[in-house]
Amino acid sequence: MKRIYFITIQLVFSFVYLVSCVDLNIAPTSIIKDEDVFNEAGIKAYMAGMYRNLPMEDFKYNTRNGNGAINGYFSDLNIGSFWCSTGEMVNNDEGGFVRHVTGYWGEGFKIIRQANTLITNLPNYPELSNFSGEWIAEAKFIRAYVYFQLAKRYGGMPKVFEPQMLNLEDESTLWVARESHADTYDFILQDLDDAIAGMPVRSDAGRANKYVAAALKSRVALHAATTARYGSYKFADWEVDGVLLQGIPASRAIGYFRQSWDAAKMVEGQGYELHRANADKTENYAEVWDKAESNRESIWIRKFNYNSWVHSFDCVGAPPRMVTTYGARAGGPTLEWVELFDGIPLDEYGHFYAFDQNGDYLVYDDCQQLWNGVEPRLRANLLLPGEYYMGGIKLDMRAGLIDNKFDPAVDRFKKFSVDDGADGGNYRSAWNRTNYSASPFEGDEAFILWSSANASAQTDPYEVDGLRLFKNGLDGPKMAWAGGNNTCTGFFGRKHMDINMPVGDHVLHASTRPWIEIRYAEILLNRAEAAVELAQSGEANYGGANMLQDAFNCINDIRDRAGAKPLTNVEELSTDPAFVKFFVRTNNPTPTGPTGQGGFVEAPNRALQIVRVERYKELNFESNLYWDLLRWFTFDTQIRDYRRRGLYPFMYSKGAVIDEAGIPDGKYIYDAKSAEQNSGPITFNVNNYYETIPSDELKNNQLLQKNRFQ
Repeated sequence: MKRIYFITIQLVFSFVYLVSCVDLNIAPTSIIKDEDVFNEAGIKAYMAGMYRNLPMEDFKYNTRNGNGAINGYFSDLNIGSFWCSTGEMVNNDEGGFVRHVTGYWGEGFKIIRQANTLITNLPNYPELSNFSGEWIAEAKFIRAYVYFQLAKRYGGMPKVFEPQMLNLEDESTLWVARESHADTYDFILQDLDDAIAGMPVRSDAGRANKYVAAALKSRVALHAATTARYGSYKFADWEVDGVLLQGIPASRAIGYFRQSWDAAKMVEGQGYELHRANADKTENYAEVWDKAESNRESIWIRKFNYNSWVHSFDCVGAPPRMVTTYGARAGGPTLEWVELFDGIPLDEYGHFYAFDQNGDYLVYDDCQQLWNGVEPRLRANLLLPGEYYMGGIKLDMRAGLIDNKFDPAVDRFKKFSVDDGADGGNYRSAWNRTNYSASPFEGDEAFILWSSANASAQTDPYEVDGLRLFKNGLDGPKMAWAGGNNTCTGFFGRKHMDINMPVGDHVLHASTRPWIEIRYAEILLNRAEAAVELAQSGEANYGGANMLQDAFNCINDIRDRAGAKPLTNVEELSTDPAFVKFFVRTNNPTPTGPTGQGGFVEAPNRALQIVRVERYKELNFESNLYWDLLRWFTFDTQIRDYRRRGLYPFMYSKGAVIDEAGIPDGKYIYDAKSAEQNSGPITFNVNNYYETIPSDELKNNQLLQKNRFQ
């Protein structure tokens, strides 16, 4: 530890005062005494400071650790996102595997120290007794939240529950050894139990209450349970001097799953529910974020304020044409993620497949037809071509044009690129030689037209039949050889963005949309996962409920709200083998197991795969899935030599029409392939399931045990 001096506020500032070169007869204004804090107004301000510094991977989390970030947190920009490493998205800035920023330790213990100060000292102020019980419970919630962020990084942690007193003669009095991994989760869960018992049932937006604590407990216990169940199979347990620092005995898993289910069940019927205020399921889903401060799905949010606490997600996430600066820097959803949703045309392997019985590309009537029948939840997560956003701007999306000499009513084409998720780069190097003796993009027989190297869409038009068509659309997708920052996957995400914000307001450091740290949909998914795990552990019934039926009900509740196909019966939650990820063009011509939609998301069996796929669809771009892959211990196999893929629309120029906004529309074909930018293979290193303890902490605390591989 960084010489973590857990001492009272008064002692901290008194020590600074005593060693400063000042006249001791003059009371310096910089001293903060206990009485300045231990009053109602002081405690509220003190508590607000702790909340503000909580380590949430929100709009201000940046894995590049720049722009003022502390261990990735509190950056001015969210560009370097670990969402790029899970299959959720890819952006133009992150080509390799993006890990969370390591080394978060000292900043966490600062908050723990502050919480310990309140917990220890508040009982000494009887005049605050009307409030102190709730404040102590709230401080324990904050302490638990920070310890959880540390435990899921390092394993077992030092347990420091009281303000330590500085002894200038013997620094070793501050040294604290690490508890076991299981003991660490146990004291986090005990803190949350105390918070549940002592906190009120309601709180102001942004602050915790009894059910926020229960919701967090369901998350923490599930992480502990899956670590116990799956961890030792992938990452050997690490024991030092009889203390199991990394790894939890498998026998503890059932108990943690029970705690997760119990905590999630506690939230039911307590004023939180899935948002269903709008009959339009697409707009209803979008309202979860549009109305985050007022809907009943938000359990715990982080508020932003234009005067003091802003972010830039609207500016870095929207298409460049719809912002004043940046744009499309937060990333584009991947085709792997899109393929998880209902209504997308797929082959037997679960991959996008829009071909007729002759193997020719299907021709769609316009840019919107493909999306008309997809799951409303997907529509609410994407900015769709032909739709209007940001004050009335129509999204114009295509990768290229089909030459005017080809008639969409007559002319058809075979697949012209390689889409195997493992081989291929850009179109020019990955066209399909089995279908074409020469490149479809070059020579007299070329049928695809696209922007020349480094040309922007607006400067490279195609003049045909008196119409001026931009080859690459006004919004991309960005091709590998071209400049600009448009999406490199053919998709723009919508979640978190205010699509009604005018272009002029899309500037850096001006967004105030709240971050939803916990919402009710996650609690239902936690509950479903814990229930399936318990059922597969031999506990068919628990807490007065049939576990598989309870999981079935939770999943279908989410699917109904999302407009997705419901599960038809409980038997679908089976222990049958999970679908596997398989591409036809690989070195392994035969799948290693059954194939189908959702095979990208690894799981031990079909029931758990259904739950995990649902998490991918529901909790995308919310910083949950990265930690899910870590606790499931599937990161190193699911994200191994993985190439992120995109979907590229091509419009027939013949027959195209231009609307009043100057945006053309015509008939389209769609080609799936590796992403145009940063499609090189990425792999999660199996040794990265845990972090090493920061070296400075090991130097300053000689009782602090190392982790494996350091």
